[in-house]
Amino acid sequence: MRGISTLFSLVLVIAIGVALSIIVANWLTTTFQKESEDIRSTAQTKLDCQFADLYIRNITYNCNSDCTTAANHTLTITIVNSGKRKINIRDVFFLDRNGTLTVFELNGSQELNATDVVTYTNRSTTSCTGFRNYVDKVIVASTTCPRDAVDFFPGSDITFQSC
Repeated sequence: MRGISTLFSLVLVIAIGVALSIIVANWLTTTFQKESEDIRSTAQTKLDCQFADLYIRNITYNCNSDCTTAANHTLTITIVNSGKRKINIRDVFFLDRNGTLTVFELNGSQELNATDVVTYTNRSTTSCTGFRNYVDKVIVASTTCPRDAVDFFPGSDITFQSC
């Protein structure tokens, strides 16, 4: 009787070992597939984005002859897709000298094909005096390739009209 018990124990230990090996192998396979897909996706995005670029051609702030109050002023920004890839832009950011970031929304994500030149116009209620004296730089970054398609425009280069 002792031989059967030992044989049964050995078979049971081997079965548990095989079951655990199958579980671990399945987990490793799934994990490696997921990780390799993530790496492949990241590499593809980096390859696609290496040809993405943009720049801000000009910014005009039209005070509409009312420089001191928070009236309806017109802000116009011209952005050029100087890369070879389609990019999306959603917002333009204004950074003031105190480090405060103000968002200029473009009414949803805007798509720029390669070599597109697009002018965005929006209303602002910021006084021209405050805007002129405090804007340090304007930042535009693509939502599709934010590291490659980004530009900084100096606040001192903003054109002010009708002030």
